[in-house]
Amino acid sequence: MEFFEYANVVTSQETIRDKISVDNLPFFCEEIEEVTDEDALDRVIYFRHWGRFHIRRETVMGGARFSVPDCPNALAWTVTTGYPPYPEKIVLHATFNRTEHAPEFIAATKALLTALKNGLENHFHNEPAETEPRPFQITDLREKLY
Repeated sequence: MEFFEYANVVTSQETIRDKISVDNLPFFCEEIEEVTDEDALDRVIYFRHWGRFHIRRETVMGGARFSVPDCPNALAWTVTTGYPPYPEKIVLHATFNRTEHAPEFIAATKALLTALKNGLENHFHNEPAETEPRPFQITDLREKLY
């Protein structure tokens, strides 16, 4: 499945690459609780809805891609600009490797993109600050979905 959001932010792919890192994802996205040190698989991230996973970042045309290698749904999202469908905005595109899924997982994926869109629109031109961990909003879905 795939999902899109469009952040009303004018920028360049270089600025996206410079500004959005694994470490400052919680600053831009309230659905991401925190990022901790690297272990054997890569950096560790805590999602509000899903809990603890690993995360990787790579440079792609237009910006950056974030992937969750130990997610059984192969969750990944990109933050890009300069290309259709809205070359003048930041395009957020998330995918996972299922044609259908539980409504809760779909809602949590949409919430992730919406929160990232809102965070980019509100904070992209600000300097990241230390973020306080936020409590989980709903039950951890990992056991229900796998």
